[in-house]
Amino acid sequence: MKPSRPLRKLTVCALATALALGLVSAQALADGTGSTGTGKKKPSADTSDTGGGNFKPAVADGVAKYAARDFPGAVAAFQKAIEADPKNPLGHYFLGEAQLAAGNLTEAEAAWTRASLVANDSKDPSIRAKVLFVLADLKERQKKPDEAKAAWQVYLDWAAKYPEAKAFTGSGQSRQQMIDAMMKQDKAYVVVRQRIADTKNGNVFTDLSKQPPAAPAQ
Repeated sequence: MKPSRPLRKLTVCALATALALGLVSAQALADGTGSTGTGKKKPSADTSDTGGGNFKPAVADGVAKYAARDFPGAVAAFQKAIEADPKNPLGHYFLGEAQLAAGNLTEAEAAWTRASLVANDSKDPSIRAKVLFVLADLKERQKKPDEAKAAWQVYLDWAAKYPEAKAFTGSGQSRQQMIDAMMKQDKAYVVVRQRIADTKNGNVFTDLSKQPPAAPAQ
């Protein structure tokens, strides 16, 4: 199922914002001007941008194509970015966004799963928080409530471990509650659907002990 047009517009904005923040951060680290929480500069070795200058242009090309709704072109551009710098989680994250927009949910999940693994080694826990969020949301899109609930818990656990990631814990908790309510409702509907099916088949009484006695033989 493809995202609605308003949702795609929001995703484009989110993608562009994430790109801007990610490239600024990567450039700061590459220049050795990034800082830690103590105010000390991070050395250039902290960055995984080893694309020889090809990563950022490829990502920028992907974002431009995404905004133009050329999702196959965006996928190809982000794949080039990953080839240039496979250890940068942003490339995998953006590829997942493009795959989702193209309606390729399985490919989006694969890209974000890889992004999660790469981001686990990142110095910025907020990147993995973003990836875990979209992965949990994707499980809901795929109508996999059990997996979605577990994915939201992974997101919440990461948020608790890294408060500096500034994750949306309230959103994660509310989504889990919505999944619980939906699963409870689905179980109730199973009984109703069975009763309807029995009625259509002429078997109104599903409990044999409650069926009326058979007519006496003539």
